[in-house]
Amino acid sequence: MPLVEPFGAIAPEYLLRLESALQQLAAARPLQYVIGYQEFCGLKIVVREGVLIPRPETEELVLAASQYLIDSAKQYATVNILDAACGSGCIAAALSAKFPNASLFACDISSDALEVTSENLKPSSQHQIFKYDLLKTPQEQAPDLLTEKFVSMQGQFDLIVSNPPYVTESEQKMMRPNVTEYEPHLALFVPDYNPLLFYKALASLAESHLKPSGAIFMEINEQFGRQTAELFNDDYFAEIETIKDLFGKDRIVKAIKKC
Repeated sequence: MPLVEPFGAIAPEYLLRLESALQQLAAARPLQYVIGYQEFCGLKIVVREGVLIPRPETEELVLAASQYLIDSAKQYATVNILDAACGSGCIAAALSAKFPNASLFACDISSDALEVTSENLKPSSQHQIFKYDLLKTPQEQAPDLLTEKFVSMQGQFDLIVSNPPYVTESEQKMMRPNVTEYEPHLALFVPDYNPLLFYKALASLAESHLKPSGAIFMEINEQFGRQTAELFNDDYFAEIETIKDLFGKDRIVKAIKKC
């Protein structure tokens, strides 16, 4: 304020809020949790404890998936899109804004995450938000009408996009306290002995739920680009590609379901 209003003063009713925010920041609480949102793909995405704060790498994921729909001449069509392990719902919200004719489905194992997703992607006939555990079979899912509807929609999705947990437990010691002490470990970490467990689940999901020529785009751990891509080297997928981020690191794997 002094820079734009050098003779201005902070109103007393805002002082306590400002002091509280400063104390939280001093305790390494992420700024996004303090102010309650994160800018993402031109949107103001609601965030709070219980959901991962959207990163620029995930914006690159959205752009790559969007380009696929444009190149496939599907940008004006009524398509089904799944945001798997949706967290804040930032991917689904961004794709909904870019492709208003699309039907967006968003799922996560976390009830906290689904509540935040519902704020960023208002549930409607076009936007369906439901609980789903990627590491369980369809038969093992908790009973729910929307979950059951999703399970029944085999071969009906044009696009699956996912930013699943991919940071190995051993990498945790290299991360800053504002991440490790506040952001949900459920959304971040995977065991060192099984770093690709979510990508194995996503490969199975893509196999069952994508349409022929439908695509899956996934954000990945830069250490495992080749290994992640190899999960899709089978009879079901083609055009498998590892895409680098702006820093030249393996960051996205794309695969197209064969016709």
